[in-house]
Amino acid sequence: MPFSRALPAPGSAALARLGLKSDAAASGPMPVPAWLSQIHLPADHYMHRGAPTEWWWHIGTLKTAEGRVFGFEINAASYQDRGVGFTQVCLADVAADKFYQRTAWYVPPQGYDPANWAEHDVTKDWHVGLGSPGSQLSVIDVVSPGTGYSDGTKVEIIGGGGSQAGAYPVLVGGAIQSIVLVNLGRGYSSAPEIKITDPAGTGSGAAARAVASSVTMDAAWGDPTKNMAITALLNDVKTGTGVHFDLMMSQQGAPFLVLGAGLFPLLPGSHGTHLQTNNYYYSLTRLTAAGTITVGSDSYTVTGLTWMDHQCGFFGSAAHPVRWILQDMQLENGWSISNFSFPPADGDLQPGQIVPGYATLQGPDGTMYVDLSTSTTLGTPWKSPDSKITYFMQLQVAIPSFRAQFTVTSLIQAQEFYSPTGSVYEGVASVTGTFQGQPVTGGTAWNEQAMPQPKP
Repeated sequence: MPFSRALPAPGSAALARLGLKSDAAASGPMPVPAWLSQIHLPADHYMHRGAPTEWWWHIGTLKTAEGRVFGFEINAASYQDRGVGFTQVCLADVAADKFYQRTAWYVPPQGYDPANWAEHDVTKDWHVGLGSPGSQLSVIDVVSPGTGYSDGTKVEIIGGGGSQAGAYPVLVGGAIQSIVLVNLGRGYSSAPEIKITDPAGTGSGAAARAVASSVTMDAAWGDPTKNMAITALLNDVKTGTGVHFDLMMSQQGAPFLVLGAGLFPLLPGSHGTHLQTNNYYYSLTRLTAAGTITVGSDSYTVTGLTWMDHQCGFFGSAAHPVRWILQDMQLENGWSISNFSFPPADGDLQPGQIVPGYATLQGPDGTMYVDLSTSTTLGTPWKSPDSKITYFMQLQVAIPSFRAQFTVTSLIQAQEFYSPTGSVYEGVASVTGTFQGQPVTGGTAWNEQAMPQPKP
């Protein structure tokens, strides 16, 4: 079932189905009672075995003491129902107008273990990890696809001080489209050679290289929302530039429960367990972050207030992937806001298009609110040269019950994770506007758009 049809279309009846009620027109915004919460920390910070999908997604704005601005994403995910795990790591260097990104895929059983890639035992220290931080082999990039390769083409991984790694090529029309690393092996302290051999002797011209990439997240048992050690390594897909993150993060205050209770009821209960029919979703929106970002040979000491999402459960399917538009906002007055809506199923957004959605808000005291909203596309869009998808760099978010109107603006244009099967825009952004009738002059934001792939 498509996700956009599983969750009710925005409206008062939709809020009622979610166990919520909107009387804002009569009495102003109504808080969501705390007893409706479906999230129980620290237990729900850990992995949920049996969940079709699960991920921990860190994003936000980090700054140096001199004011240099960086946007980042560090995401580690398992789509167990689709037989794959992956990481997405990016860095936006606003001053340099540069965007570095890498998606790394991991396949079971040797590439990653869906039952143990993250810690599920709440009596142990919390851990999430994909890829090996010490290894120079996590991904194999095809540098040149070549031509004429037969189905018997083999990939050998030679040297690098390691052993046991294994991979196979994916051929399209005799060219090597990609190479799947099915076993990461061990001991690769330097980049191994990737040798491509066609026993039929018809293939030629293909070349590939080994790439290092990893994500780890760790915290002590007890309250793993405090003192989270987050590390990530990416090798930029286009430039080969290495980017390393070494950050510590601690949540200040209560968790942010998306839709007020942290629960999306998506499928009838008869379709499976609660993890197979619901999506559980909470955020940590007041994470004090500090550490270093290293870009090539340049290291930067950074601090900031960042955001983490943890989701698990049902999240669409391979046949019906999820598409969405999301704006996350951290206002200087202490309010956090997450606004999402669904793009049109039949194509790109148009300039000036108004899209209905849902807004979740949390006050400085931790009280949760949910109400209806709209997002309006503004300004000139940016069309990706890779995916050909059109993304809007500016959106206006209106939440009438809070007398709120925000403008979320991407700080640089090109912030796309490109994939032939489904790209996503992940953009560090600013926010201005009015909230409860007062001007919003400061804060940080994120502009995320997962749009349908253009039709040929």
